[in-house]
Amino acid sequence: MPITIPDNVTKDESIEYHQEIHPLRTALLNLKNSAIGLKTLQQCRITRIECFRFDSEFTEKLQLGDETDICGLIVISTSTGAVGIREFAVPCKSLNCDLTTWVATFQRMKGLTLMESMNYAQLKQEAWGPVRLELIESAFMDLLREIELTLKDNKDQRCLWDRAYLFEHTQAYISF
Repeated sequence: MPITIPDNVTKDESIEYHQEIHPLRTALLNLKNSAIGLKTLQQCRITRIECFRFDSEFTEKLQLGDETDICGLIVISTSTGAVGIREFAVPCKSLNCDLTTWVATFQRMKGLTLMESMNYAQLKQEAWGPVRLELIESAFMDLLREIELTLKDNKDQRCLWDRAYLFEHTQAYISF
């Protein structure tokens, strides 16, 4: 049974969180300019969104954030096999709820095309706050980069991350 979160749920997220903001729109425009890229963006659908919350041992090993941050990985899988991955370190004070509730707002993007998902994220910018928006846009940037590599190389660029190792060092796992 899916977790349903009303659209009007907002969290008081700190503006202090300044992860690198990628030029999502530029990458999108570059991909759109090729006929194959535009077709891919219109047909490629999000099939799964996963969030791994790392345990303290793995967080220290990766040197993500500080002791009070919630660190993990968000993964967006698509119908074409392309996967967007983004590590994160979210300050605890940015969450007024648990990580499951905080990430569940992304659930509504499952089944949407990439174009629809990116537009949805922009529509929810105010409700989600800067931390969530930067996180999902960064994952989209990685996904667009992978799609672009696949189009250029004409190869299947499967994700090379070790899921077994991730699960061994995951404190919480959310998938929808």
